[in-house]
Amino acid sequence: MNVPEPLQNQMKNLVASLSDKVYHVEHDVDMDGFASGTITTIALRRMGHEAYPYPMERSKVFVPERGALFLTDIALNGEPVDVVNSAHSQGKHVYAIDHHPWDHGIEKKLNAFVNPHHAGVEEASQWNAGFLAFLTFREHVVEYDWLAAISVYTDSCIRPWSQFLIDRYGYERVKKAGDMMTAYIATSQDLRDLDWIILDRLHSIEDVLNYKPFIVAQRKFESAVQKYLDDSRAYAHLWDENNKIAILETKEQYNQINSVVSTRLSFLPEFEDWIILVLGQDKDGTIKGSFRCQSWEKRGVHLGKIASKVAKELGGQGGGHPMAAGMRIPPHEIGRVVKKIEEVVARA
Repeated sequence: MNVPEPLQNQMKNLVASLSDKVYHVEHDVDMDGFASGTITTIALRRMGHEAYPYPMERSKVFVPERGALFLTDIALNGEPVDVVNSAHSQGKHVYAIDHHPWDHGIEKKLNAFVNPHHAGVEEASQWNAGFLAFLTFREHVVEYDWLAAISVYTDSCIRPWSQFLIDRYGYERVKKAGDMMTAYIATSQDLRDLDWIILDRLHSIEDVLNYKPFIVAQRKFESAVQKYLDDSRAYAHLWDENNKIAILETKEQYNQINSVVSTRLSFLPEFEDWIILVLGQDKDGTIKGSFRCQSWEKRGVHLGKIASKVAKELGGQGGGHPMAAGMRIPPHEIGRVVKKIEEVVARA
């Protein structure tokens, strides 16, 4: 494939800039995060560095006491900006591979980065982080193209420039592997385990398909997801057929269940031009939300901007892409959250 020259330059610059002995690779807790984080970790180790992966939600990124900080698939807004500022003030090197738009001009405080939004690349958000990490370190991790393929599938970022990975392994096999790993992420009690499972036990897509803990997790997770797809209206706080907006709430405290339910609903033909939001609550009452709208251009909305406005007005954080976004807000009454979302969507 032909990687746009500005993006190639970012990749070359990042690799050439790596001068630290130790790297703490912090990544998001979805499949794209795990793929980009572990691919980066493997590459750094093969290049002679020490590297340790850490699954971190975007609101919990930390600055290591020693070594450099390497962020993958972690949007640099909200609290991560404070982390970058802190690391920069302490003289620590910070690197990033991401496909989210960045605010605050924070890229000026990074030693090097790969981000299509800062390279003038077509459909920047669709160059997902797992694929970008693979391209950046391809000569060191060429046999991990299967992991990049799974990342592309689970992030709904199959585009002409990444299609060859899906074709290499077959869509159905990639889909099954991606769904199995997503289910494990959702139901795992300790997400740190998955980094080491990928590093130590998974060397091919066949290893993923035959790994028994993934099989068990998928059965458990799919059962939970399916009920929201079968009878979506029964779990809705708002079901507006005129304005085509649905707000549902999940009850299971599974990682990424809101994202999976909202994505799958949005791909159903009857909901392709709806704005779908799926909410859920953590044990501490924190509310997470996942927005989706496949026909966002037709609707004239940018979900990332909507999520950001809703979260900001409710004292939280949010953002993302035009067709897919997320938010995290402090404990609130669900009814107030629903009302605020209606207000912001009406103003959009």
